[in-house]
Amino acid sequence: MPAGFDRFRQTFFANFPEAARLEKALRTPRNSSPMFFFQESRDPDLKKSWLVLGRLGPEMEASLSINGEVLFLFSPHEEFQRRSFNKLVDKARQEIAEVQRRLFGVVRFTPDSHISLIYSKDPSLASNLKAWNADGAASLVARVPMPDGSLDEITSELRISIATVLASRDLYGGKNPVTGRDFFGRLETIQSVSAELRNGRSIGLFGLRRSGKTSLLRELQRREEPSGLALVLSDLESTDAVDDILRQASQDLVNVLRRMKETRSDIWLGPESEHEAKTFGELSARLIRVAERNSALNFVIAVDEVENLRRLASASPERVRLFLGSLRRAAQATKNLSLFFTGLTTRFFDQSMIVDDVDNPLFGFVDSHFLPPFSLAESTGLVRDLGTLMMLDWDEDALSAVHNLTGGFPFFVRDLASAVRRIALDELNDSSQLSSQVNIKEGHVDVAFERWKDQAGRTWGEIIRTLESYHPVMAEMLRATREEEIREWRSIGVEGELSALALQRLGLLVPTDVGRLSRSPSLIALDGLAGRPAVLVSDIQKRRDLRDLLSRTESLHLEFKSTARWNIQSNKKDQAIEEAVVKSVAAFLNSDGGTLVIGVNDDGEPRGLAEDLNTCRGSFDQYERWLMGSLLGQKIGMEIISQCVQFAQHSLDGHDLVVLEVQKFPGVAWVASGDDDSLYVRNGNETQQLRGRRAAEFARNRLA
Repeated sequence: MPAGFDRFRQTFFANFPEAARLEKALRTPRNSSPMFFFQESRDPDLKKSWLVLGRLGPEMEASLSINGEVLFLFSPHEEFQRRSFNKLVDKARQEIAEVQRRLFGVVRFTPDSHISLIYSKDPSLASNLKAWNADGAASLVARVPMPDGSLDEITSELRISIATVLASRDLYGGKNPVTGRDFFGRLETIQSVSAELRNGRSIGLFGLRRSGKTSLLRELQRREEPSGLALVLSDLESTDAVDDILRQASQDLVNVLRRMKETRSDIWLGPESEHEAKTFGELSARLIRVAERNSALNFVIAVDEVENLRRLASASPERVRLFLGSLRRAAQATKNLSLFFTGLTTRFFDQSMIVDDVDNPLFGFVDSHFLPPFSLAESTGLVRDLGTLMMLDWDEDALSAVHNLTGGFPFFVRDLASAVRRIALDELNDSSQLSSQVNIKEGHVDVAFERWKDQAGRTWGEIIRTLESYHPVMAEMLRATREEEIREWRSIGVEGELSALALQRLGLLVPTDVGRLSRSPSLIALDGLAGRPAVLVSDIQKRRDLRDLLSRTESLHLEFKSTARWNIQSNKKDQAIEEAVVKSVAAFLNSDGGTLVIGVNDDGEPRGLAEDLNTCRGSFDQYERWLMGSLLGQKIGMEIISQCVQFAQHSLDGHDLVVLEVQKFPGVAWVASGDDDSLYVRNGNETQQLRGRRAAEFARNRLA
């Protein structure tokens, strides 16, 4: 350590004598210096607080799945604020790294990114941390116990504090796409795709909805960018016009170059006047010039949700041809630029024409890769390894059951594992005092599956309906229950053969000994989720209940909205409409819960969601992802939404509706609003914002 290190240590322990006792409790023969780096924070929100790096010891670290150093924050204040928590989660590690660069020239110590520890005398700290952690922060924070007892009691309380916080986060659910520590399986696919892209090949990655395409794409970007693979990702999911792609692709390219320039000084961006292409010819020229001037990089122009081009092509086929042609010209003109597309099927690339008289520049240009369901090893690896981070210990039989019941389909593997986790934790007498891993057995899976399967079946049905809008023959083959039906669809011609081949490569159809095709074990399991008679009976009752609900007037626990994003008067998307939905949900969370029905007028008369759904390509699957994730999850917190808000799709009198059942949140549900957070509650049949003292009093009473 640098000269003067002892002075920092002495100053720190003089300010926090409790820390000396904590360090003594953590000291063992294998952990002789539990605390070894000390820095008083320079951040105004962490004023007079100290950032300390320490080790918990090999035994505790192994039992809690902690890697190496941990970051402690010691606060002298008796009231620890939310903004200080945010800085601890988002900025403290950066400050520690900057101090090390200044002292050593390099970063020697990188604390575990998943957990931080805080010591404060704030009597509300435990309840505040529980609520703040539940908001879905990137890193969890656990409380360091007040060191009043014996040394053994201190370490025991610390272990319980950390374990309880780790168990509180559901890493299985509420995340789509996933990257980093949450990404599992598909490693061979990533390696194969990466090798082809670096060799200048243009490829397509195809799979059903929720099969992990976007996750793989983003994980490839995360892994390969440090080694010089510049993946420029443009997501077409919300693109409304072809010309919007020009601006989006131009900006996406600049963003990647600027991000890479932070670690590589030789990146060439070009003059700012060239950053935004005005025509597709300019886009092609810009891509070629950037690739040539940054010859040490491998550029990948990635287009996610490529099937959206088919929708755009119905109105502007020539503009789509120009866009695709500009990409192909750039790829052919340079050795270090390739193309990467993801979508549902290869159909867009199998056709020589975009429409009858407009040729397809990408016909025969893209090598296809497919995403089949997980293997048993991939499913069990995901469930087991993520479970370890949440203090869960899965039996082998339980792991196999999750894989078999879901067919290894990635989304359902995670979703069923999430349901099993809830069952196992509910069995505990006191989950707030967790000291060891929770053992999960096959019986937990059986109980969770019975409660989970109907909703999963509806989701599988939606996946097939989405496929049907782009590739109806493939959808019909998935619905077929007998080999004869599959054979009939296969025999209709080229489209039938291509559909059968694609479903084989997706691992959903398998050849038989007599040359026919039958359903794979994965498809049989997925089919087992849907089409149960009990669902039909319950749907009838649900429609009766929905009619009864809509016959009521808006109240403390009920609100109606015509749309969630479309302004009916101005006939366009409106951020104010979206914000009104966020405020209503937050108000229900902060009150006693309630029901929000979208797709009805103020009198409860169904009008449907046609305008909203058109912004999501007519897909309820995409609409749910936007509403629950991109809107509510980002504004309120994914952890809160996944725990307390249930999305349900209904059809009544020919109109599509969405019902959000909102449970009361035990903490405070804040709404992200710029640099500050806002607080909303229900007041009769209205949503009301609390400000200043009223907001502070509400939060204090709520967390008491």
